[in-house]
Amino acid sequence: MPRSNRPRGRRGARRSGRPSGPRPLQLPATTQVEFAGQAWTVRQVRGNDTGRSFRCPGCQQELSAALGHTVVWPSEGMQGLENRRHWHTACWNARGTRPPGGSWA
Repeated sequence: MPRSNRPRGRRGARRSGRPSGPRPLQLPATTQVEFAGQAWTVRQVRGNDTGRSFRCPGCQQELSAALGHTVVWPSEGMQGLENRRHWHTACWNARGTRPPGGSWA
């Protein structure tokens, strides 16, 4: 019978160097960017299959929530979720050379 590589019980946790116990809550990393004369907060999100879709302001194409993408919102005056914009990561990275196709600010 082949050997299992999965650690079992407490011994495996000690061997891996990870502390046993609850993991601390970590918020996704955000960065501040100046774009179009305004300060923006940017966060990379990984995909989750919620069934939702968004319209990318860079290319005006549909963006599935199942794909990893970039979420951008104004740094000041965030009044709710309606100010967030979901971009394809490639569209956000090319925002200086390829301006948005519609109103997004």
